[in-house]
Amino acid sequence: MKRNVIKNFIKVMFIYIFIMIVTLCVTKVFAFSPSSPELINGIDVSEFQGNINFSQVRSSGVEIVYIRSSEGTNFIDPYFKQNYDNAKANGLKVGFYHYVTARNVEQAREEARFFVSVISNTSPDCKLAMDFEYFGWLNANQVNEISFAFLQEVESLSKKEVIVYSNVSNAINVFSTELANRYPLWIAEYGVNRPVPNGKW
Repeated sequence: MKRNVIKNFIKVMFIYIFIMIVTLCVTKVFAFSPSSPELINGIDVSEFQGNINFSQVRSSGVEIVYIRSSEGTNFIDPYFKQNYDNAKANGLKVGFYHYVTARNVEQAREEARFFVSVISNTSPDCKLAMDFEYFGWLNANQVNEISFAFLQEVESLSKKEVIVYSNVSNAINVFSTELANRYPLWIAEYGVNRPVPNGKW
């Protein structure tokens, strides 16, 4: 009788441990969660799209256009002003993003100052975005320090809200929960018709 009780106990414990292991293996932890269930049709553009017919963009159902304004500390997208003027003229809501290349906190602040100066004579409708995706030799802590420095400086100088542009991998593996709790995420999901629901990446 005792032997059967022990066997049953061991069997129950084995099943419990197995369930716990499976749960830990399949449960993903995400730094960011959706801020709203509302879906808004939008695109992002830069010099790489060349001349854009924003009348056609508008008639296709697009409502928001995020425009690359700048990169680093001295590069202004050559189509930035043209894209801004034409998007606005066609009744589209406009946001701007800056491509970050900083490798330390001071460079991040310098880039933030440059970004804000480039867009200073515009009227964006959307939060300003940080596009920081290639990190070189930086570790996750350094990436997050640079991100905070850039975002805080942009907020302070522009008096506008900011967001983080990221791909799925960096959202899961690089950007911190602390950053997630402070700033919303604009996540790039290439080759899909609609956003992938949270937890399905």
